[in-house]
Amino acid sequence: MTTRLLPWQRLSLRVAALFVAVTLLAVGLVGYLIYEQQKGDLEETLGTLLLNIARTGAILVDPAQHVEAEHAGGRDSNAYRSVRAALAAIQDENRLATPIYTLTDYDAERRQARFLVTSRGPGAPGEPYPLVAELIEPLGRAFRDGVATHTAIYHNQSGTWITAFAPIRDRAGRTVAVLDVDYPVDVYLRRLAELRNTVLGASLAGALGALIVGVLLARRVTRPISALTGGVARVAAGDLSQSLPVRSSDEIGQLTRAFNEMLEGLRQRDFIRDTFGRYVSPEVARTLLESPEGLRLGGEKREVTILMSDLRGYTHFAERGSPEDVMEVLNAYLAQMADIVIAHGGTINEFIGDAILAVFGAPIAHPDHAERAAAAALAMQGAMTEINRAHADRGLPRFEMGIGINTGEAVVGNIGSEQRAKYAVVGSAVNLAARVEGCTVGGQIFLSPSTWERLRDLVEVGVPVPVELKGIAEPLMLYELRAIGGRFARRLPETVIESEPQVDVTLPLTCWVIEGKVVRPDSITGVVLRLGARQIDVRLAAPLAPLTNVRLRLNYPGLGYDSGDLYGKVVGEGKRNGERMTRIRLTSVDAVDQKILEMFLTG
Repeated sequence: MTTRLLPWQRLSLRVAALFVAVTLLAVGLVGYLIYEQQKGDLEETLGTLLLNIARTGAILVDPAQHVEAEHAGGRDSNAYRSVRAALAAIQDENRLATPIYTLTDYDAERRQARFLVTSRGPGAPGEPYPLVAELIEPLGRAFRDGVATHTAIYHNQSGTWITAFAPIRDRAGRTVAVLDVDYPVDVYLRRLAELRNTVLGASLAGALGALIVGVLLARRVTRPISALTGGVARVAAGDLSQSLPVRSSDEIGQLTRAFNEMLEGLRQRDFIRDTFGRYVSPEVARTLLESPEGLRLGGEKREVTILMSDLRGYTHFAERGSPEDVMEVLNAYLAQMADIVIAHGGTINEFIGDAILAVFGAPIAHPDHAERAAAAALAMQGAMTEINRAHADRGLPRFEMGIGINTGEAVVGNIGSEQRAKYAVVGSAVNLAARVEGCTVGGQIFLSPSTWERLRDLVEVGVPVPVELKGIAEPLMLYELRAIGGRFARRLPETVIESEPQVDVTLPLTCWVIEGKVVRPDSITGVVLRLGARQIDVRLAAPLAPLTNVRLRLNYPGLGYDSGDLYGKVVGEGKRNGERMTRIRLTSVDAVDQKILEMFLTG
């Protein structure tokens, strides 16, 4: 018996209503997103422009004359007039409508600073400069850290602004004042609002025409497929068990046959996807497809070898690169590494950003799982040489990879629920592999003691490195893998382990220890004595333990500014002229600082 549908129950009307709602929502979002995007672009563009003006202006201001003007305390001194003339020239050269000025006596608690020299207009020496909330943090960084910064767009009683700050340093590198450059953005925001309204109007007009066509099309399409609505509803609900009978040989019959073929494909695809995800080896896929219990929840204890890898320098690239380049580089890297793991009988258990967690010995119980994991790690490091060569040809940065390997007992099997499950490996063996990987620098492969015991007659390793890891009472000896024999014979590429050329330098350095993901606030001073492209030897005021992660900042004599943030790991100690030196491997250096380091190396 067919039930007569009321108008609002008809599928065509509901599709049309949904189309209307989605169209109106999309139109509303178009104008908003364009406005916000343009506002963000405006903020970034103006901020960068003002930051360049501020940095250049800070270099042009004579710090000695500024100090003399501050001591004079008025506008009548020659020093004040000289600094003011320099500021006025900067303002005129950059066609700024608002005056620029220098600030001293920053007080975060009272939320104010004081004017000293103004290019034009008000702002007598010593006059208070009240700070709105948005100015406190960037101005504080300029005074405290000597870093040039700019604000986001903010509002005060005078309008809407964006401001850049740059420190004025004396010859000793101390910040004597901060140069302030303001820019009004009200007129730009009004233009953006007009653009948003124009886009909304045009979108509404286009949406009206699209809506009429969509309603007519919805009515025409929904009528001939009404017989399939029940089957589609079951598929949408996740029921893939029932196929539909083919009752005709016309277009509806062809559609029904295509539906049944699609249903069978979805069953097979979901089976494999829910078991392992995208990357599985052919033998693993065959084993599970032949087993009716392949998706049963549960697990078993088994000795396996865990391989954990992480890419060095990719996070910095991802923050600065275009989305297309970022994803293309990551996908190409993961695909090549996954092929190597699968070729050695391993299974990709999970991708964690640019990190890879692979398991050897499950679900297929290879008795030589430790040997396979070590050989795969060497092959992965070898592949990085080709990847970096291709990156160099395209002007992309060079990346390095650290790998940790651990063998132990773990629980392997399907976890989750009947609706969503995954094959996983769980246990302390996984945690220890991740911690072993965290001790590596780029290009290294560390074996845990349990893995080394199983491979000691097959592998060539470096000098054991004792480390203390969280959750382990005694120091753990880690073995740097260099080569493996047997049927998987392979050696770590020479380009990874060979020493790099270094030059003697004297560069002041400040260092902060990184614990976990937190940078400790107390700093350690030192001097760089030898410099390489990826490694430095430094003399520090306080010793650091091997494998300590650090953030560094170098002072470049003669260039007038410090480096950006460099990241590294302590890899050892040595002596030079009777003094203890700490060797640090650089793990992340931005492009600007890399070019400066290369300048030192090439003389």
